[in-house]
Amino acid sequence: MKPSILSRDILDIFSSLLNKTVDRKFKMLSGTDFVKKIKEGNSELFAASRSNVRRFFASSPSDEYLVEHFRGRMVNEAQNMYAIAGQVASADPSTDVKDLELLSKQALDEAKHFRMVKEVIEHITGGPLDVAAAFAAEADKPQAKGASLLEKYEASEDPAALAAYQLVAEGRAEAVWKEMADCVDDKFISSRYATIAKDEGFHSNLGGRSLSKLVEGKEELQTRVLALVERMREDLLEISNKNTATPLAVV
Repeated sequence: MKPSILSRDILDIFSSLLNKTVDRKFKMLSGTDFVKKIKEGNSELFAASRSNVRRFFASSPSDEYLVEHFRGRMVNEAQNMYAIAGQVASADPSTDVKDLELLSKQALDEAKHFRMVKEVIEHITGGPLDVAAAFAAEADKPQAKGASLLEKYEASEDPAALAAYQLVAEGRAEAVWKEMADCVDDKFISSRYATIAKDEGFHSNLGGRSLSKLVEGKEELQTRVLALVERMREDLLEISNKNTATPLAVV
């Protein structure tokens, strides 16, 4: 299958994101204002991702193609589950108990999403899913999953990178799942998308909460996180483009 040509508006947004650079005159902000700045900067990425979702579903993909699409999303949810659970398991004893509680809730949410997307696939196919085979089929496509960025940006060793991932990637996930819920007529599927979207918004807020505390009064860290976030947005847009590529009609 070859991906369809991206529409001009998506290409323009993609170009805008790639050409952005961190403001060299950046002045330190309060933790709250810093998170607000990042949220405001996410708008183009979120808009492009929603547009990709609309285009994908407007193409009326076959059940086979939908299964392939959601197989990747299911594995991504599982990878998030493993990564966040690992953060809880390896947390330093001095970690704030409230932070551990919230991270544990996110790990549980990711496990729930893993199950719910599996149920969506089984709803489409009408039969049980071989989860092990699904994971094996996805093993050659790690670049098309947001969770792969956790390893790329060494989030297990860098609390600021983990918080930035939660804020940006989970925020984008909220926008994407909500858009999918609005695009799908099947009530069984759309209700699950809506539930997942709500949870992803909570996860994004967790990242904002953590990041606000981490960067308070730390200008050098704020500058580093802004640069990291710009690269992360570029990666997430590329992932969005790959995950929503539509098959061209065979002539």
